Amino acid sequence: MRCQTLILSLVLSTLSYPLLAQIAEIQHFDRHTPQGWHWYNEAQDNEVEFESNRPLLTPSQQKKRLQQATQVALDTAILYPTPENFRHYMTWQNFWTAKAGEFSQMAKQAMLKYPDLDYNLQYSHYNGTVKTQLARDREKEKAAISTLASRYGVFFFYRGKQALDGQMARVIKNFVQENRLAVVPVSVDGVINPALPRSRLDRGHSRRMGIAHFPALFLVDPKDQRYQPLAYGFMTQDALARQFLAVATGFKPHF
Repeated sequence: MRCQTLILSLVLSTLSYPLLAQIAEIQHFDRHTPQGWHWYNEAQDNEVEFESNRPLLTPSQQKKRLQQATQVALDTAILYPTPENFRHYMTWQNFWTAKAGEFSQMAKQAMLKYPDLDYNLQYSHYNGTVKTQLARDREKEKAAISTLASRYGVFFFYRGKQALDGQMARVIKNFVQENRLAVVPVSVDGVINPALPRSRLDRGHSRRMGIAHFPALFLVDPKDQRYQPLAYGFMTQDALARQFLAVATGFKPHF
């Protein structure tokens, strides 16, 4: 049997004969054989060879033509609403619904055959596993914080007169206590925030480091005096912990 029944075999029970013929025609290049004289249609030796080697449309080309036929059926049913036109459109719609169902079921089968493709094995989407996943993520974040703190000094540059910086200062205070992290707070405007009473005054460090946006959290390597930004602006403790993990892993996706 020739390949022109590739799409048809799965939808015989839902499609009418005219639609079957239309899909079969879409699967091949259009023929432009002249009609009228009987000898035009008589098979010649070279013509038989040509027919056997005629290339099929690619799956992408087939899909595009089938979508166009579906759109035509929909437009026809809208502009010329009759039971027959609506039936023609719905037959196409049922065809796509059946195809979507086949794809979904085949995906499940593929996950069993190739479990490495199953995202759920690494990041479960079930609500019952949320606590377990959060606990695992928290362990990774704590490890990242510990790793960065062992290599870098953490500096927090803030403006004591700014309310937003004050909010971030309180986050830093709680973050330091919870994660046992040493942070050097630096006031860039000479005003010490009460949440960080041991803050230092900026002696030109922020200018030499090129810091123009505050509040700012920086990692500084005490060995070679190299530094890099860790975070800018306000963020919650959870977001800050995730930022530590992102920087420690080179912003490798964790989702």
